[in-house]
Amino acid sequence: MNAGVNEKEKLLDKLLKEHTQNLNNQILIIGFIYFLMSILWNYIFQQFNLPFSRANLSILLLCLSLCLTLFLFYRFTKIPYRLMKHLVLLFVLFVVICLYFGSGYTEAWGYFLLIPIVNSLYGKRLVSIFYSILGIFGLGAVSIYSPIDYIDSIDISNRILLYMIVATFSYLLLTKLYALYDRQVNNVIHSMEATIEQVVQSFIVAVEAKDQYTFGHSDRVSQYAVALAKKLPGYQDVQKLKHLRLSGLLHDIGKINIPEHILTKPTSLTENEYEIIKTHTTFGSKMVEKVEGLEGLKNGVLYHHERWDGMGYPTGAKGNEIPLEARILAIADAFDAMTSTRSYRDELSIEEAFQRLENGIGTQFDPSLAQAIEEAKPEFSRIHSESQNPFDEFERLTDLF
Repeated sequence: MNAGVNEKEKLLDKLLKEHTQNLNNQILIIGFIYFLMSILWNYIFQQFNLPFSRANLSILLLCLSLCLTLFLFYRFTKIPYRLMKHLVLLFVLFVVICLYFGSGYTEAWGYFLLIPIVNSLYGKRLVSIFYSILGIFGLGAVSIYSPIDYIDSIDISNRILLYMIVATFSYLLLTKLYALYDRQVNNVIHSMEATIEQVVQSFIVAVEAKDQYTFGHSDRVSQYAVALAKKLPGYQDVQKLKHLRLSGLLHDIGKINIPEHILTKPTSLTENEYEIIKTHTTFGSKMVEKVEGLEGLKNGVLYHHERWDGMGYPTGAKGNEIPLEARILAIADAFDAMTSTRSYRDELSIEEAFQRLENGIGTQFDPSLAQAIEEAKPEFSRIHSESQNPFDEFERLTDLF
């Protein structure tokens, strides 16, 4: 399943979880208030011998006790909210049947209409359909086996017809509720993506402004990575490619912590300086971990300098221990480094860079990506050709012009 769908489903599940938890509490609280008022109401009628109620106080007390028990059980135990949802809906069905037999039969059948309405509030289609079916069977059973004689087949038929009408409208309510949450999730995701894009671009400008020789490097690496990933079966999804693109853009974010005199040194680095350079992966991963919405990019940032043979850094991971996105970024990063001018050397031709990539298969790079590299060569060449104007790159990166 693709990353975008997973992200949307996680957010939607989170919203529905919060909604379900609140709804469980609200139904039980409303039920408790209703039964308490009904008991007091009917007790007064009985005490003053007023002919305004046929309710059975014993049944109402039973329902009140069960409602209170469920509420306390839910509040003071760690019962999963999904299980509690079913307990609440079964409780509603039980209460409706009790009220039918405890409130005079004839008018009390209308309580059954609450079942599809309450079901729909949870926003789950299967749950709504299942309990609505239980409700209609319950209504049919109590109507057919009612102890009073003046309920005929027409009454039963009309009850079931009205129940089905209410259930249909309740299902429409459910659909609207789900669509509302879906739209809310889409808006949140769109807003998050826009914010993340702005944060990423700001980070890139801050990092690459420290070294004129690597300006545009992150953008090119992200393009090479996406071009390579498109050749892989596991990356035939727009959202996964967006995720990889952001990883490519931020893969060197940790270099913001590296002194400029080391980044721009025109001669070979000392051993100590190289060790300082190597810290950019761990520092960068800690940075993205702390930014909401970027934490999922940690693998690419942390592991893109690992090698297939385990001789890379910072962890020395090897083979399939290295996340796939980091293995892709390692190739993209190496290719752009080889075909770019640095303070300490001139750029290589793309032919020489391709040859070095091939030479590194099985040692530095994942051998399973060899075919993808071969297929992506035309796209790599195009990206390299189009990225030779630094002013165009700056414009694309900052969107200022």
